[in-house]
Amino acid sequence: MEKIKRMSLFLKYVFWLILILIPITDFFGWMYLNGVGDFFIRPEGLGSFYMAPEIVGIQLSGKMLGFAASLPLVLLEIFSMWQMIKLFTLYSEGKIFTVDNINCFSRAAWAFLLSELVSPIVQIGTTYAATMHNIIGHRVISVSIDDTNLGGILLAGVVLAISWVMDEGRKLNEDAELTV
Repeated sequence: MEKIKRMSLFLKYVFWLILILIPITDFFGWMYLNGVGDFFIRPEGLGSFYMAPEIVGIQLSGKMLGFAASLPLVLLEIFSMWQMIKLFTLYSEGKIFTVDNINCFSRAAWAFLLSELVSPIVQIGTTYAATMHNIIGHRVISVSIDDTNLGGILLAGVVLAISWVMDEGRKLNEDAELTV
């Protein structure tokens, strides 16, 4: 149990760091976006489009709108990280099969599923924002759905199923404790 507590404490701080970095990296990814890919941070929602020639010379208003358009995904990622922080806090306290743990798993899974479903809509907004100041004929709206999205949906389903199994296990354990 001590190994679980130590590792959980470590992971809790890792997820805190990620939670803090998500909005910061997205903001700077948008502010330094130039279409040639020479900045190491890729803005949320653009996918591989962040290196497209259509976004060379993007104006500040386009960057700000792109950042705003990417916020639904950023907020879902932050929410997921918060659920992981709560989960590993519970683990570090020695709480393994509780309702709170199950809720963390379930909420993270639903957020992950929602982020995969919202992603195409965010891509429409971010690609438009990145090219809205281009001349007519060079503006782009791009949407991509690929195996990564399908894998994310599948993974969210697996985590959701795990939360249901954990809940059933918790109920069985409670019943066993009440049996004399």
